[in-house]
Amino acid sequence: MSEPVLDLMLLMDDVDRTEENLRLLNQVDHATPEELERVLDLLSAKASTGSPSALHLLAMGLAGAQRMDDAIMAFRSAIESAPHRLEFRLNLAVAHARVGQIDLAMATLDRTAALVDSGQVRLAGCDQAQTRAAVQRRRDELAEWMRWRDDQRRLTRLRAGMLRERIARGEATTEDRVQLANALLRLNHESTPKVLEEIAAVLESVRAVEPRHVEALERLALVYGKLNDDRCDEVLRELEVVEPNSAVLRAYAVSPQATAEYAATMRARVTALFELAISRGPDSEAALADLRPLAQMAPSNREYRGMLMFAEHVHGNVARAMELAELQDAESDLSHAEHYNVAQIFWGQDEARARGHLSAAYQKASTDEERRDVEEMLALLGGRRRGRPWRRRKPR
Repeated sequence: MSEPVLDLMLLMDDVDRTEENLRLLNQVDHATPEELERVLDLLSAKASTGSPSALHLLAMGLAGAQRMDDAIMAFRSAIESAPHRLEFRLNLAVAHARVGQIDLAMATLDRTAALVDSGQVRLAGCDQAQTRAAVQRRRDELAEWMRWRDDQRRLTRLRAGMLRERIARGEATTEDRVQLANALLRLNHESTPKVLEEIAAVLESVRAVEPRHVEALERLALVYGKLNDDRCDEVLRELEVVEPNSAVLRAYAVSPQATAEYAATMRARVTALFELAISRGPDSEAALADLRPLAQMAPSNREYRGMLMFAEHVHGNVARAMELAELQDAESDLSHAEHYNVAQIFWGQDEARARGHLSAAYQKASTDEERRDVEEMLALLGGRRRGRPWRRRKPR
């Protein structure tokens, strides 16, 4: 079965469906990089007026340019400007799904359905029953896509289990080992450090027997890159000798600007989910669910781990937060902000270590304000009865 398509809806209001707007969206789909920036600049200029239709048009353009994080922000701005517009909300759900934020996508549709039932959201030219049917169609499309995704993951897990059994029985070929690594990498949301280390061990066994196996070297470079393992450079050098035209080599040779842009995009995505997760708003639980796999994809990133730790504890998931706090505690040279945040997680479980982290935060404070914050946190934590005065400090 091929992957079901999740399309964005075209502008459905007759006022919005102008020849110029449709032409601009078509240009986004077929533009060169230089032309694309010019078209997006035009759409941004239109949106600067604050018009809901122009904001939605910008969001559609950004989505067409595969800038989904920016598109999500634009869709949200359009919804704030015109809360009654159904297509804005349905497209927001698709945008969330396209970046893997499935829980937020479903939460958006659930909230939209409730607003339709209460008469607060409508589809232009349609009655309530037709509007409700439009929401249900989008829900069905998303559910079909999720079923397809889950089936693919189930089959991949079965395949991985079978290959693991072959290895355990000593019956696995070199290709079996490479296929196991590929299967585990496809289960991207499960790429925890433990799984990545398993993949590395499997690929190293291939490398030991066939040191010139291109696919094994490519996958091993990717895994070591995810783990921030110094052996990545060694594997890349070997790959360069064996296959100098490898796509993996090209990926690692991207410009510093492209690398920085990717890092900035990921950080913006994680930060947006974190802020939503701790907001206590209607989307906070869904945002936390979508934050977890994204943070796990970068297991060595202390900032992402710290955000997830704080969000888990804000939601009362003490055990999960403590696991993450222990990982932070094991790191060397924590910053002032990291000590400050970890201390709050430890306080209810290990007061001595919590005080130790606050002491370290005080010593590493660079301003009087930071030192006063530590003193105030000690007073608040020491005197609390119920509730917790959560105050996450952002890294500098």
